[in-house]
Amino acid sequence: MKGSLTYWVREKSDRLRSLKLTVWSVHDHAVLETRGLAELRRIRAQRLIDESLQQGARLSYRDLSLILLTSKSTLKRDIKLHGK
Repeated sequence: MKGSLTYWVREKSDRLRSLKLTVWSVHDHAVLETRGLAELRRIRAQRLIDESLQQGARLSYRDLSLILLTSKSTLKRDIKLHGK
C-alpha cells in the first residue's frame, strides 16, 4: 500500500506549483512497530523534503505540519532528537 497526495506550494514569483508527495509507504508500518511514532514522523518528513526538492520546491515546517497532521514544534523536536 502506498498513499500519495498532490500538494500545492507558492513559489517566490507567487505562482503555484503542484507536488506529488508520498505520505504513506509500504515500509511505514514496520517503522512504526519497531522504532516508534517519532522516528516514523522523522522518516516521513525526510521523504517529503527529498521528494519536494527533486521536484524543484522546498517545504517549510508549516507545510510539513499540515501534511503530517502534527505541530511544528513536534517536528522540530523529532528532527533535533535524531541528530543527537
